[in-house]
Amino acid sequence: MRINDVVKTQFDFGWKKWGKNIPGYAEPTLKHQKGDILDIGCATCELYVYLMKNGWNGNYYGIDIKRYQGYDYPDGAHLIIGDPMEMEFPPVDTIVLYNILEHVDDPVGLLEKALDSSKNVLINIPKRNEELWEYGVVEFHQLDKTHKNCGFSTEEVYKLCDIAGGRLVDYEEFIEIKPTFGLASWNSNLPKYAMILLNRISFAILNIFFSSRKFYSDIWCEVVKK
Repeated sequence: MRINDVVKTQFDFGWKKWGKNIPGYAEPTLKHQKGDILDIGCATCELYVYLMKNGWNGNYYGIDIKRYQGYDYPDGAHLIIGDPMEMEFPPVDTIVLYNILEHVDDPVGLLEKALDSSKNVLINIPKRNEELWEYGVVEFHQLDKTHKNCGFSTEEVYKLCDIAGGRLVDYEEFIEIKPTFGLASWNSNLPKYAMILLNRISFAILNIFFSSRKFYSDIWCEVVKK
C-alpha cells in the first residue's frame, strides 16, 4: 500500500495566489525593475497583475515547472513551462527570482545565468534564524517539503551572489518574526492544558528577552553583474 493511501502528503498552502495580502517584495519590484521582466518561478503570475495595476506596461514572461490547475492566469502574461536551467531566456531587462532559489539544486548556476541575461536580478529568499530554533520556534519555510535547504543566512546571500559573479546593490530584511515556543514546549509529561498556560507565559517572557533584537523571515535584494 502506498503512503498516499494512508496519510495526506500533498498540501496547497495557498501561496500561488496572493489574496488580500500583497507580498513585501511587490513594491520593490516596481521600484527597481528596468523594463521587460522575466519572472522565474512565477506560479500564477500574480506579480504581473500587481505591476499592471500600478502603472507598469512592459513585457512580462513567466517561467514555472508546471501549469497549476484550478488557478486563473492573467491575459497578457507570456507563460513558459519548463526547467529554467534547460532553456534559453527571452530578452528582458530584469529577471525576478522570488521564492525560487531555495527550490533548486544549483542556486549559484541559476543566479549566474540570470545575471548573464539581464541588467539586474531581484531576489527574495527565506532567511534562516538558527538562534530561534533553539527555543522551538518553527519558521514557515521549514514546512515546505519542496525546499532544498532551510533558508539562507545573510552571509550566505553575499557569498552566493559573489560566486555567481554578482554584486549586491540593495539589501533588505522584512516580515518580523514574533518569538514564542513552538513544538519543543510540547515535549513534556505535563498535561496539555498546563502547557498551553506555560506557553502563554513563555511568550511574554521571550518577548522581553528578545525585545532588543529583531528577526525577519525574508531577505530581498537587487543584484547586478560585477
